[in-house]
Amino acid sequence: MSPTPLILKSFLKKFKKSKKSNFEIDFKKIDINLISINAIKTIDILEENGFEAYLVGGAVRDLLFGIKPKDFDVVTNATPDQIHHLFRRSRMIGRRFKLVHVIYGREIIEVSTYRSLQKEIAQPDRFIVIDDNHYGTIEDDAMRRDFTINAMFYSPTHQKLVDFHDGLNDLNRGIIRIIGNPEKRYQEDPIRILRAFRVCAKLNMSLNDTSREPIKKIVPLLHNIPHSRLFDEVIKFFLTGHALDSYRIMQNENIYTQFFLASLIDSKETNLFIENGLKNTDFRINNDKSCNPSFLFSFLLWHQVYPLWNQYKHELKHSIAALNQAIDEIIEKQIKLFPIHKRFTITMKEIWRLQPRFENQSPKKKYRLLLHPRFRAAYDFMLLRCESNQLDTKIGEWWTTFIDADNHEKSLMVKKLTLK
Repeated sequence: MSPTPLILKSFLKKFKKSKKSNFEIDFKKIDINLISINAIKTIDILEENGFEAYLVGGAVRDLLFGIKPKDFDVVTNATPDQIHHLFRRSRMIGRRFKLVHVIYGREIIEVSTYRSLQKEIAQPDRFIVIDDNHYGTIEDDAMRRDFTINAMFYSPTHQKLVDFHDGLNDLNRGIIRIIGNPEKRYQEDPIRILRAFRVCAKLNMSLNDTSREPIKKIVPLLHNIPHSRLFDEVIKFFLTGHALDSYRIMQNENIYTQFFLASLIDSKETNLFIENGLKNTDFRINNDKSCNPSFLFSFLLWHQVYPLWNQYKHELKHSIAALNQAIDEIIEKQIKLFPIHKRFTITMKEIWRLQPRFENQSPKKKYRLLLHPRFRAAYDFMLLRCESNQLDTKIGEWWTTFIDADNHEKSLMVKKLTLK
C-alpha cells in the first residue's frame, strides 16, 4: 500500500470544509515550481481569452505525490481552431479528433478540447458503430479517462482541483480504480490493463478488487492490439525508472509470460541476474542516462539462451556454433510469442556472441574485442554475469582494469597472460 503523499496529509483532515462545490476544491498544496513554466503560460493565455484550461491526467497525479512530471497535458473548452489561433508556434495533429501541440523550443505542451462520451449507434445490419469524436464538457472528459487518479484537473492559476470521481481519496488510500464498468472499459481498450499495472509499479499502489476481477478474461484481447502500440506500452514497464517493481508485478499478475519467454533455469542465480540488470536500468533512467532496449531484452532472455548453449556444447563440440544455435532457436521462439524489432535482435545477438571472447586468453583477440562497436554493451552484460555468480569475478575485474589502463599497462597485462 502506498504511503499518503505528504502534501495530502494535512489537507485531507480539512477536506470537507474546503469544498467550494461537490467537485471543485481549493488546493494550495501543490508545489508550483514542479510545473513547467510553459504549461502555466499556455493555461494563462487560454484563460485570458475567456476559456477554461486545466492540467490533467498523470501530471496532476504526479504533482500530488510531489513528483515532477515529465509531460504536461492541458485540456480546455476551446476548439482546436481557437487554440491554434492563439498560439503562433503551434500545430494541429490527428485526423478524427484534432489536438494542438504548442511548441516552446524543445518542449511541447499538448492541448486538447474536452471530449464527449462515446455513443453507440445501431445500424440496420445490427452492427454497432462507435461515435467517438465530438467535443463535450469537463464532466464528459473526466468520465472518458481510465482511472480515478488520472481524472483530476488542476488550475495552477487559481490553485483549484476538480475531482469528479473521488480520485484524491483513492490516491490517499493507494488504490487504482477504473472509471465506469471495468470489463467494458478494458474491452474498449485492453491496453488499460497494462497501464493499470504500470501505475501500480510506479507509485507502489494496488488495483482494487472490482477493477482486477475481469482482467484474466480480457488479457487475451491484448494480442489484438496493433503490435507497434503494444510494444511501446510493454517497453514502458522497463524504461520509465521502475523496471524492477514492474517486473515483479508482471510476474505476480501472470502478465510477463504473455510477452516474454520464461527462464529455463528457475534459480536464485537467474533471479539475481535479472534483478541486477533491472536495478542497473532503473539507475540509468533515474540519472537521465540512456538505456538501449536491446540490452534490456538481452538480459531478460539470457536464461533461455544460456542453458541451451551449455546443452549444445556437448552435442556440437564447438562452443561458438553451440551458442549460435541456441541464440537462433530462442529468438525464433520469442518472435512467435511477442516479436521484438529486428534492430534490437541484431544487437542482442552481438552482445551474446561476444560473451565467450571475454574468456579467451589470446592477446590479439583482447585488443580486437576492445575495438568492437558493441564492446561496451557486451562488457556491461559480462559484469552482470559476474555479479550473479555465473562467471568468475576475476574475469570482470581483469577487464575493468584493462579498460582503464594506458597502452603500456595494457601491454604488461597481456604479457602476463601469455606467461601463464
